Order: sequence, then structure tokens, then C-alpha cells
Amino acid sequence: MTATASNDECALKWCNEAGEHTEHRQYLTSLVAWHQTWLVGVNVVQSGGEPLYVELTATTRFSPPATVTLRPDEAEAVGQALIEAAARSVR
Repeated sequence: MTATASNDECALKWCNEAGEHTEHRQYLTSLVAWHQTWLVGVNVVQSGGEPLYVELTATTRFSPPATVTLRPDEAEAVGQALIEAAARSVR
């Protein structure tokens, strides 16, 4: 566990979590999608001393969140696929 500063902020500058925590998280985006029915979030996460990874979370108002954990190279591949799909959908 990382010691936190007296103002309750994480000692890691990139981490958005406050208070005592073992999982560091930077919230990158959270957006409402598909007819205002889905909430999608993208975060950078580090658990303990493990390498950084990407967390993709999706949920509806009536369901628990589904989280996909991705290595950086996997996240980049998903990102490229989404860009390609978006480009094809507006042709």
C-alpha cells in the first residue's frame, strides 16, 4: 500500500484515487453511449507493484459493470479497431 499525503491525495501524481488504497487509477474518460443507455469508462490502473494496464468498463443503468482488463498493446489494438470501425460506419 502506498502512503498517502496528509491532504488525502495519492503520492503518485497520476493517480486520481484519494484516501488509503492499493489500486491506483487514473480516470481518462467516461461517456454515455448508444441511445443514452450505456456508460463506458476507460482508466489506467496499477495494482500493487504490477505494471500499468488499461481497464475498459461498460454498464447500463440496470446491470452491474463489466470490466475488461487489457495490456497496453491490447488496448492499442482495440483502439485502432474502434477507429477503423467508426471510419467504416460513416462511409
